[in-house]
Amino acid sequence: MKPLLNDRSPSTVLIITTAVVITILAVLLYRWSNQVSEATTVRLADSLQMSMVNWHLNLFRDLSDVCLALRDDAGRGHEDVYARRFGDWRSGAPYPDVVASLYILRPGAAPHRSALRLDPAAQRFEPAVWPSRFDRLYDEFRRLASLPQDSRRSAAAFYPPGGGLAGWSFDPVSLSLVRPFRSDAGESSAAEDWIVIELNRDVIQNRILPDLAYRYFMGVDGLDYLVAVVAGTAKRQVIYSSDPGFGEEEVADADGRMDVFGDITKKAFGSSIYVFHKLSENARLSELTASIGASWFPLIGTPSENQHWQLIVRHRRGGALGAFVAEMHRRDLAISFGLLSLLVVSVAMLIVTSQRAHRLAKLQMGFVTAVSHELRTPLTIISSAAQNIGRGVVEDNDQVKQYGRVIETQAGRLSGLLEEILLFAAAKENRLRYNPRPLDAAEIIEAALASAAGLIEASRFTVVREIPHGLPKVMGDLPALTQCLQNLITNALKYGGESRWLGIRASLVEAPAAGAEIQISVSDRGMGVDPRDAPHIFEPFYRSPSATAAQIHGTGLGLSLAKSIAEAMHGRLTLKSAPGAGSTFTLHLPCLGSESQ
Repeated sequence: MKPLLNDRSPSTVLIITTAVVITILAVLLYRWSNQVSEATTVRLADSLQMSMVNWHLNLFRDLSDVCLALRDDAGRGHEDVYARRFGDWRSGAPYPDVVASLYILRPGAAPHRSALRLDPAAQRFEPAVWPSRFDRLYDEFRRLASLPQDSRRSAAAFYPPGGGLAGWSFDPVSLSLVRPFRSDAGESSAAEDWIVIELNRDVIQNRILPDLAYRYFMGVDGLDYLVAVVAGTAKRQVIYSSDPGFGEEEVADADGRMDVFGDITKKAFGSSIYVFHKLSENARLSELTASIGASWFPLIGTPSENQHWQLIVRHRRGGALGAFVAEMHRRDLAISFGLLSLLVVSVAMLIVTSQRAHRLAKLQMGFVTAVSHELRTPLTIISSAAQNIGRGVVEDNDQVKQYGRVIETQAGRLSGLLEEILLFAAAKENRLRYNPRPLDAAEIIEAALASAAGLIEASRFTVVREIPHGLPKVMGDLPALTQCLQNLITNALKYGGESRWLGIRASLVEAPAAGAEIQISVSDRGMGVDPRDAPHIFEPFYRSPSATAAQIHGTGLGLSLAKSIAEAMHGRLTLKSAPGAGSTFTLHLPCLGSESQ
């Protein structure tokens, strides 16, 4: 029989190919993961930028819709037209309370300045005292009135001429929208009136800003981002915050910032943004075109730093957006490489299983060959003896008796072989039933020697016993242990070589891990076991290449069956051998009453 596993080349090629493929897959997986992470970062950043832009445009639209309703086509002296238009706007506006009050201011020369205030219930303007909070506006009105006409036209041209937002400005101090009346022909600029829309800070702070945050920064499980609108830096004031405490201190790792009142040349994203206003459901194209304007109003004067509003956004999970993406990247890599590791383990198990199946198939074929040979020899002898007797070749009674003994011996050999195969099958299927009882080591040895007496005599081996008196008993099944020891004796007879010496020794040993145990050793002085074969020597069907080369017959089941019996008796079977120096097989059985037993 050829050495086992002598065709390792296909398996080696398969392993190397699999390793190369998995390595390439791991590299590609890492690169793809990095690319996905980068694409995710860009996508989230773009999405956040678009959300912030839409947030800003929606805020502008919510505050500027009233300006479109009060477009400059009525002129001075038509205050009732503005009052009616304002009432129409309130009836359909999503936040009608965003306008706290509506004034018409007539600066004039101090102390002749005057004011009209709209009474929403009566839908008419009533005379009112000039509000002191608009004193800053009065100074700005007088400054604009003193400018040359060309300069005033340039300032008013911030929006497309004729648009609904043309001429409107924003005062961040009083949160007011301001626009001059269109003067009548020939009227001096100093006599120009101003319409002032004073915005309701509470409505903006408690209704509009929360609604916008949930509209543009909402995720599946709530807000994906922490959102705050703050004013100032040294004296920070939180106008709105989605979470308590966020925005009270400087947010160094913010994912996005936007100057809410910044002029069009200083936008956070470096481009001019325009907003689309729809005047009515049946608006004509010319009205829609005329309603396009810049993303915020021109500011009145130069507000201080503490009067500017700033939108601050930071991702809720994992801190800043970059940290969140990095965490997702690490998690995805861990999952991906975990799956890849599972694939590696699966492939490795498949290769090992395939090799074992291939090896087992070869062992089984070897077993079939060996059993066939073991059966053929005694059957041939029995057949030949029967033919000689039947044909009358043997007539002498002594010869007949001799032939009878031969037939009996070979029949016993066949019976032993079949019994060994049946015992092996029963052991593998856990069908063996044992009747353990206290046994002496000498009793087990003598029973095994008696069972193998015919083989020992036929092989003309010298048996040396070394069995001390007074050894502790062991718990075991006598027929099973007899079979185990008989298999070891048979193995020694096969491989004992020309020395024809067999040693059996029993001893009491204190094992550190197993406690007190009886060790029964069967030794020979034959060919020994190659170290490469030692790990496989107790495997079923296994026969070493050296035994095959020496034409020593066997089935490869004896040692495997002996090992199974030893383990069933809570013991074990060990081998000590060297090539050319013989072998010693030792049966370890725990003493009766020991901890392991």
